[in-house]
Amino acid sequence: MKIDYQLIKSYIESHPEKALVHFEELTADEIVEALEGLPITTITQVVSRLLSFKGARVLAKLPNQTFIKVFRNMDPVKATSLFSREKSKEKYLLLSDSEKKDIDELSKYPIDSAGYLMDMSVKTVRSSETVENIIRDLKKTKDATRDLFVVNLEGHLVGYVPVQEIIFSEKNLIVENIMYKNPPSVNSLSPRQDVIETFETFKTTVLPVVHVDGSLLGAIRYTSLVRAAQNQAISAMASLGGASPEERVFSVPVFSVKKRLPWLIINLLTAFIASAVVGIFEGTIAKITALAVLLPVVAGQSGNTGAQAMAVTMRGLALREVRARQWIKVLFKELRVGFVNGVAIAILTGVSVYFWSNNFPLGIVITVAMVFSMVVASMAGAGIPIILSAMGKDPAQSSSVILTTVTDVMGFLSFLGLATIFSAMLLGN
Repeated sequence: MKIDYQLIKSYIESHPEKALVHFEELTADEIVEALEGLPITTITQVVSRLLSFKGARVLAKLPNQTFIKVFRNMDPVKATSLFSREKSKEKYLLLSDSEKKDIDELSKYPIDSAGYLMDMSVKTVRSSETVENIIRDLKKTKDATRDLFVVNLEGHLVGYVPVQEIIFSEKNLIVENIMYKNPPSVNSLSPRQDVIETFETFKTTVLPVVHVDGSLLGAIRYTSLVRAAQNQAISAMASLGGASPEERVFSVPVFSVKKRLPWLIINLLTAFIASAVVGIFEGTIAKITALAVLLPVVAGQSGNTGAQAMAVTMRGLALREVRARQWIKVLFKELRVGFVNGVAIAILTGVSVYFWSNNFPLGIVITVAMVFSMVVASMAGAGIPIILSAMGKDPAQSSSVILTTVTDVMGFLSFLGLATIFSAMLLGN
């Protein structure tokens, strides 16, 4: 296949977003073939912006010489992250000792830890260096960093100084005279919630990450933390709907079908379960047709109640505001919230149903059923994510499917069950 590399280069530079859409429709091998012969900067731009799973595969399949140039031209954190996702022993041997160390360090950290979020490419200086020497070094290396971290001979963090402070200081001053001593920091294994709390406490925009011995490993910028939280939220939103976090608007249809179809089948099975519950009370519905009209009201309100509780709990789990061992406290809180909301909504519903049907017993039945179903839904919305999290499962992946089943079944069961028990009163017998 003859490829016009200049045309591809111009297309990528002129329309990067559209180019990525087309690249993501190709296999990793096809992308590598299309990139062959292009400038390293252009290849780096494409690999960096591809979806993580595909970017990692492409990086691993690049020719050795191209790989090493792209790896070193890419953002260090992005490069190590992609390489760690799709490791290659052959390519690993091509890296320098420091690059191997970065990859090894990154692979050790849990995904929700400070070490995973940090940028390892931080600029460090000595406390004895002069402002003049630092400025000369920054000009020479053309480093775009905004923050300088001061370390001692053992590599331990001892201070911090913004580049802006360096620029406006006298040239003969030494760093020790202008640095901020003992800046706030976090351990590399600290959970994300600790990182967030430290940022909020000290009102800083950059937070150094240190090893247990105090040596500087990297830094977390507030913008990176926000970006990580946004990515996690987006992935969670996709998972809650049964879609894959890796799917994009212009993903190829086959990929989208493969990711969505299993969850649609699961949803179908759960729908049959809910339908089976309704089928049990087919005789009651045949006698009192108003029940069929009111079923969606009960199911809808309990579903919304459960979704609200689940959203709050999912957020708490993501930010580590709640732990699995606190499940009793969380469920008791949701029981109270569900009961109060249930009573308020149930009274409005009961009064409306009474005036609509002129059937007082029917109004009472739907009122009681609404309170019960909303309490159960509220507790289920909080309990399901906690249980899945305690089991080591991703709560975002299947919580909504399980919750929908619980709310529908319990809503139908409570309403139709009560209607069956008091059918004589509802029929006026």
